[in-house]
Amino acid sequence: MMVRGVCAAGLVMALLGLSGSGVVGGGETDRPDPAPVGIVSALPVEQAAVLAEMAVERHTDVQGFRFYVGSIAGRAVVSVASGELDGAAQLATWLLNTTFRPRATIFSGTAGAQNAGINVGDVVLSGFVVDKDAVRYGRDGRQKPYPAAEIHVTGRTNIAGALISGRGEQYPTPSDAAEFGSRPHPVDPDRVYIQGFAAAKQLVRTGAATPALGSVRLSEATGRQDASGAVDSKVIVGTVGQAPVWTESLAWVEAQNMLYQTDAEDNEGTGFAYANAVTGVPWMLVRGVSDTPWHPTAYAADLASKRAAKVCAHVVAGLPAEVDRSPVARADLSPLANARQAGYLIADRVAYGVGPVTEVTYTDPQGRRSLTGGQLADLRRQYTPGAGGLG
Repeated sequence: MMVRGVCAAGLVMALLGLSGSGVVGGGETDRPDPAPVGIVSALPVEQAAVLAEMAVERHTDVQGFRFYVGSIAGRAVVSVASGELDGAAQLATWLLNTTFRPRATIFSGTAGAQNAGINVGDVVLSGFVVDKDAVRYGRDGRQKPYPAAEIHVTGRTNIAGALISGRGEQYPTPSDAAEFGSRPHPVDPDRVYIQGFAAAKQLVRTGAATPALGSVRLSEATGRQDASGAVDSKVIVGTVGQAPVWTESLAWVEAQNMLYQTDAEDNEGTGFAYANAVTGVPWMLVRGVSDTPWHPTAYAADLASKRAAKVCAHVVAGLPAEVDRSPVARADLSPLANARQAGYLIADRVAYGVGPVTEVTYTDPQGRRSLTGGQLADLRRQYTPGAGGLG
């Protein structure tokens, strides 16, 4: 095993078994990769597709996460499965970035379509990722974006291209803690509220140039077994909306998308982007589309995982030693992307209607129960003005 220089990052990679066997450049400038590419997945089927693309050499366990070390197309790669949801992805990504010092980190996984023109088997690349459960539901029947992510900007932080909604106050110190809550405080320019993160343009452009993905049978794309024919699959540069939800109702998709114009829905994107922003690592989400609310019986997680992994492999094979950190702009999104069609990415506010709850079903030790009629009305009574008893 060759140790490249006496720097800390090179020593860490050597100890972890990152041989750097890949070669970047051409002619006299050929040299080993300076760092691996990290690939994060959430579900087992998602990581399986990545591992199938890799030549795996070994694994390393860190804080309960298993990191597979190997290569794709001769380029050093580290793969980890985080488990589902935002917090797990954020932790796994942070551990990957701080342990292995990758030159870029990619998320390879599945997602649901939030755009009628995006089909099962397509792949959505995150030009942007937004936290679409960061919503303020107003008394006036309108929803507004809520500043979801607060980042303390340091010399390492990379939030280029992020959609910044404001800045936070200075935080307390032991000397002013006792009186802190009773005084106004100046704005801290390094405390930034972020509504959306922008991926690295070079990663996105490389992924968008992936050769033809192939086609999908219409029966698989629609979930209708009587459908015949096939549809060609495509790569779209769009916006991924993260939330711990699975949205099937088109009415709810409409309400969510009018506030945050997204093209795919996942459960990990914001935490993944946050960890990369804090550690200063260029990043991108690669989401194979496994399902769509326009065809609610269609579901193809294995196909979607393999399509995402194929795009990731193309990106790994084509990346230079130094990844450009320039961010995606809205003009870089595909014409099909909802934000391009709507003319905006995040609305200031959206009017919507929510009707009264008409039935609740729950399960207790005695079995399954339903609330309707008077019982439900008693519960609903507290959700009226003045119900707390203070007048």
